[in-house]
Amino acid sequence: MSQSSEPSLAQPEVQECPWTYYQDKHPEGFFWDEQLGMFICMNYQLMREILRDPDLYSNVNSQNVSHMRTPPEEVREIQARSPRVYEILVSADPPNHGRVRKLVDDPFRPRAIESWRTHVQDIVNGCIESFIHQGETEIVESFAIPIPVTVIADILGIDRSHAPTIKVWSDASVEPLGMMITDERWIECAHIIEKFQHFMIEQIEIRQTDPREDLLTHLVQARDEQGEPLTMGEMLAVVQQILVAGNETTTNGIAAGVQLLAENQDQQAQLRANPDRMYTFVNEALRLESPVQGLFRIVTRDTEINGLQVPKGSRIHVRYAAANRDGAKYDSPDEVDIFRQNAGTQVGFGAGIHHCLGANLAREEMFQAFTMLLDRTNNIRLKPDANEFKHHPSMILRGLESLWVEFE
Repeated sequence: MSQSSEPSLAQPEVQECPWTYYQDKHPEGFFWDEQLGMFICMNYQLMREILRDPDLYSNVNSQNVSHMRTPPEEVREIQARSPRVYEILVSADPPNHGRVRKLVDDPFRPRAIESWRTHVQDIVNGCIESFIHQGETEIVESFAIPIPVTVIADILGIDRSHAPTIKVWSDASVEPLGMMITDERWIECAHIIEKFQHFMIEQIEIRQTDPREDLLTHLVQARDEQGEPLTMGEMLAVVQQILVAGNETTTNGIAAGVQLLAENQDQQAQLRANPDRMYTFVNEALRLESPVQGLFRIVTRDTEINGLQVPKGSRIHVRYAAANRDGAKYDSPDEVDIFRQNAGTQVGFGAGIHHCLGANLAREEMFQAFTMLLDRTNNIRLKPDANEFKHHPSMILRGLESLWVEFE
């Protein structure tokens, strides 16, 4: 990445507090970022058009950022000896995208997620029990992390003793994409992912002879319209993407939502008085904090966008977080409002055929987490002098490192 004095998403200080940057850049909506070497889209309407046109704006290999920074040699060696992981779902276009998506959609449809509701409630309640009598807690470690990692372990059919390891696998999967990683950590992540792959191969092979009521068995038994199964590489890719979509982003969304409740006492009181507005609050948390800040697309032919010539092969960063604060779409875009009528239009999960596979599961977990936390506490507030509000360094994800709150 080239250096410049101009503000850029390449800069850690902009990533940590991007709101002024968004406000300054929203009038442009679409522009070239010299430091990143790519175009940035922040305009809500334009972004919807880009996300819904995979023919012109491709996902194939779009999330691979190695062209911006060459992986260390040891990382390349580990990847070379690892099982081939295919470009699918978030990294694929039709028809391959549709083939795999059809095979994995059913466990994440609303009816399937509804069947998990009581199960999710039990997990949330167990987390609350661990700190409810203390009057204070660090939300990320006690609440936001254990809920999704336990849920995803149960859905995959992996023993809960592996739940902490799921978090390690998930972190290792997303940190390189965030482009703020050291070479040493990149190598460590590659080793972790290699161990994850071997563990999952073993688990998948077990399901081939010992089927169970879990997602891994569903993947093993899935057949496309030609009667063909998913390859091992495809199954590994699906599981790795589910780890991120069903875990990392949900953790970040829960922590961000609790921060919004603690910082906006009027909205917290309104939500307690109007619990039917909880789904709106979930969408507001996703809109304002956007756990996935944005992803990438690659232009398949020369085109023009907002008067700019965009050559074939150009990379576009679709910045969900900025579109979600576009004043042309949302009134008072930087404020949380549980009565906002169009909160559900937020693009925190993307849009079009690549709309996040785990969106329904993430919403359900966030809904239950906030609902049960409000039910069992009064006056959630920030613990004085305990918070720095720092986020993990990443251009792609936004997640609090810690969040201390007090309550009755």
